[in-house]
Amino acid sequence: MKLRDAIAGMDKPVTSGSLDTEITGIAYDSRKAGPGIAFVAIRGTAADGHQFIPQAIQSGAAAIVSETAPPDGVTVPWVHVRQSRMALADMAAVFHGSPARAMLIAGVTGTNGKTTIGFLLHHLLNAAHMRAGLLGTVLYDLGGEQIPATHTTPESLEIQQLLATMRDNGCRAVAMEVSSHALAQDRVHGLPFAAAIFTNLTQDHLDYHGTMEEYFHAKSLLFQSVADAGSGQMIINADDAWGRKLVTQFESTGRITRYGFGTGLDFQATDVRYDLTGTSFQLTARGRSFLVRLPLIGDFNVYNSVAAIAAAHALGLNLRESINHIKTAPQVPGRLERVTEGGPFQVFVDYAHTPDALINVLRTLRALRPKRIITVFGCGGDRDRTKRPKMARAAEEGSDICVLTSDNPRTENPETIIADARKGFARPGHLEIVDRREAIFTAIQNAWDGDIVLIAGKGHETYQEVNGVRSPFDDRRMARQCLFNMKQARAPMDDDRA
Repeated sequence: MKLRDAIAGMDKPVTSGSLDTEITGIAYDSRKAGPGIAFVAIRGTAADGHQFIPQAIQSGAAAIVSETAPPDGVTVPWVHVRQSRMALADMAAVFHGSPARAMLIAGVTGTNGKTTIGFLLHHLLNAAHMRAGLLGTVLYDLGGEQIPATHTTPESLEIQQLLATMRDNGCRAVAMEVSSHALAQDRVHGLPFAAAIFTNLTQDHLDYHGTMEEYFHAKSLLFQSVADAGSGQMIINADDAWGRKLVTQFESTGRITRYGFGTGLDFQATDVRYDLTGTSFQLTARGRSFLVRLPLIGDFNVYNSVAAIAAAHALGLNLRESINHIKTAPQVPGRLERVTEGGPFQVFVDYAHTPDALINVLRTLRALRPKRIITVFGCGGDRDRTKRPKMARAAEEGSDICVLTSDNPRTENPETIIADARKGFARPGHLEIVDRREAIFTAIQNAWDGDIVLIAGKGHETYQEVNGVRSPFDDRRMARQCLFNMKQARAPMDDDRA
């Protein structure tokens, strides 16, 4: 592809050098620059790609895309743009043949629920014979081929590469999680969202956004893109205060679907009942009433399923068929995932890593009427420190016993993180065990008949990051290993004396 064609989607670039230069690839990492590669210098939180332009040129990059003008004496083709992240998204889309135009894209954003809604919507689309891809925290489904996720929402170049693969695999739709970081960094710039879903907004990522208002502003960018495009539907949780703010902000577009438990909503859930096997509720939608059965538990999963059903309807799926298909939805990895099958007590693993998410999960488990709830939890390192005591307070208020341990300490001292969190406890008697494996084993080994053990914070993750190094670690695997050891210890020994 010629450089002139690759930059055709950009907004008023200033160019120098030959636009007939052949472009065989795009990179924003200077280490991947070389002959035929257009290097796009983007500004990151840890480093500024503009500092690495000389290395890219030295490696033989075919062209440079930058927010700075070319210095004197540089002969490599140069594209001077106002915002290089937008330019990267535009260039990547053109280079990969604008794959988003061939599919219906549904984006889901909010603090909690994104992954579950993505999984549920992906399931509904495929059940309706509309082959769909999935981009999210747990995995990327490219239309039959599944690969591990690297980011909740990848960089725009990777998004376009993944969308192109989905298109080539016959996908007609995509369910994707859209993080606040991705929105603030223009990773989804230019994507034509047919549906945009808002779940809720609670404290998270303030180490990056600074304030809840800035956090909300980042989330609102997804809905602004739908409003600007003049097409697509905004599916908003109107029970959430920030959701109501979104409704007010975009009500004039006439493209809003409100969902929740409140009265007068477009999709309203009532009469919720659940047990260990799942949930049932009444759904009133578009003037009709339906009984919904869902193999997931909790009020928050009612929200998630209603959002997925409303999004599927916005994408053209039959409402009654979607409600019929939701009852066969898969277990979402690490989202209130039950580790035990039967047994005297239950063990659940959940990704809850915000105070609000932990409150909701514990409220759901308490409604199952356990004898006690034992909660294992921690707080991530190198993240918002003000959230830590709030996590402890949420765990304590919803549990009978708390085991405070390490989550992903990253580069922080785990004991420092625990010290920050323990300030949120109001009563004594909770355990503090730095080693997460030991904490999980202690909680399970001390469970009584009728108890529920909740292991919160890491969910689907299969690693733990300590001192900046990731090592294999899976809460579910640790729990199953402990349960197996306990079963073996209780097994009667063979009697060879006969």
